[in-house]
Amino acid sequence: MKTFRVSSFEFRVWRFNRGNPAGRLYPKPETRNSKHRLHSERGLALVVVLWILTFLSVVFTAFTFSMRTELAAAGNFRQQAEAYYLAEAGVYRAAAEIINADRDVPPDSKSYDALDEHWRANPAAYENVALGGGHYWVAVRDEESKIPLNGQISPQYDAMLRRLFSSSGVTDDKLLSTIVDSIQDWRDTDTLHRVSGVEDDYYLSLPSPYRAKNGDFDTIDELLLIKGMTPEILYGNVANLQRRAALEALLPWERELQPGESLGVARYLSIYSSGKVNVNTASPEVLMALGLTAAEVKAVLDRRTLQPFKDVRTFTDLINAIFGGGRQGFAVVPGGQPGPANPTQILAELRGTATVSAKNFSVESAARMTGSRLTVRVAAILQNDGMPGQGRSKLSIRLWSLNPMQGSS
Repeated sequence: MKTFRVSSFEFRVWRFNRGNPAGRLYPKPETRNSKHRLHSERGLALVVVLWILTFLSVVFTAFTFSMRTELAAAGNFRQQAEAYYLAEAGVYRAAAEIINADRDVPPDSKSYDALDEHWRANPAAYENVALGGGHYWVAVRDEESKIPLNGQISPQYDAMLRRLFSSSGVTDDKLLSTIVDSIQDWRDTDTLHRVSGVEDDYYLSLPSPYRAKNGDFDTIDELLLIKGMTPEILYGNVANLQRRAALEALLPWERELQPGESLGVARYLSIYSSGKVNVNTASPEVLMALGLTAAEVKAVLDRRTLQPFKDVRTFTDLINAIFGGGRQGFAVVPGGQPGPANPTQILAELRGTATVSAKNFSVESAARMTGSRLTVRVAAILQNDGMPGQGRSKLSIRLWSLNPMQGSS
């Protein structure tokens, strides 16, 4: 029989366990494993709960962000709607001022339209006007102050376009001829091209072919389809804002444009003009395009500042008094095109192209609600359906757009 040697400590443990089974010093193996399994299950449950809480937190955060986005979008939509109707109110305020300008209350007049009248210069009605929880700003321009892009096709019209492009910086005579002749070929209904113009045969040979329109322009941007025309010529390419502002502050004959520089011609052209130029509102560039010399333009600007022209006769009499029966010809900037030297011919042309009143007005209105950074703009072209001197009982809307560029075309 084998014998085992045990230590005194092991013997005492054996006796303790034998006499006290309920208080064993070492638990049974199966008891120890069950408790370990219980702790593992509790840890797993805790991890699952934490993952569920994390998932719910993510869902709640996403829901909160979505709700905030929806609320912001709803708020922006409400502000945009309110600002739009506020801008619309600005357009109708301009329409009321245009109508009221015929009441013959100084400085307004029924017989002419000038820059100092209330339809244009009216800070109380146009500048930062408070209404309905916001403010609006309005600018009104006379479309008859511009050269009509769809004017009558004639040598006189060709000369007007050449002078306009020349004073804006296009000094190459070949390019001038190409642009002007191509504009007329674009509009006429035949397939014969002018000396420097083009018709379908040229446009169909382009990488993206198209045909000549054989009709009037619908937008100013349509000029970019014309041979020789570029965005730089149409809108200008003087990128330095300070230099551009300095050049625009000078009269056309005072500017010294660098080779290749252009201030653009878009602002001086209109597709909504009635066909004549209002000499009370025309810019110096447009007056020179009519055929006036620098001295004549300066005299017209000084005269209308003191008192607007009440009729075309007063205007032509001033021009006649300046050159006094003789004229040295048209001079503008380097590259300017010569005009008629015959005073009789000049006056005859001015009588057919000049006016002292306006029939079409471009209106730009911008509005913003108080506390909002969202600005809404509305552009419109308003046409006077009345006759000069007979009052304006109503205006018709020729264009309504959310794109101010269309209204300023």
